[in-house]
Amino acid sequence: MDLFFLVFTLLIGFLFGSTAAATPNAGLFFLFPVVVFGLLFAGPRLIGILRESAGVFYVVTDRRILVRNRGRLVELDLANLPYLELERSWLSGRLIYFGPRQMYEGWGGFYGGSPAPAFRGLADADAVYRTISDARMAARQR
Repeated sequence: MDLFFLVFTLLIGFLFGSTAAATPNAGLFFLFPVVVFGLLFAGPRLIGILRESAGVFYVVTDRRILVRNRGRLVELDLANLPYLELERSWLSGRLIYFGPRQMYEGWGGFYGGSPAPAFRGLADADAVYRTISDARMAARQR
């Protein structure tokens, strides 16, 4: 979905910008629509990503996963964790989701984040994913 916003912003900016550039004495006015649509579409998404990732703490133990951010504490039992998904997004980074997401969840609040618990913006998400997957297998064997 992030790629859609980028392409849509560039397309709309190009269409309005080319119209503005075709007028005589336009100067740099043709860049105005590109900047406005860029801020309109990508700005709230970037703000949402920054808000979601600010002040978040993740903990993985041998039995549970804890996710704490902004007054929300999610505790997941590894033995009963039915869903684990690793997603790579060019804008929001790597994410590990612990619950199924809705098909059009980003469209509902237009820029809203997923209500599904997740680890967001991990530097080494592949290793964390393997660690959680191994811990989940070990917890289910107990």
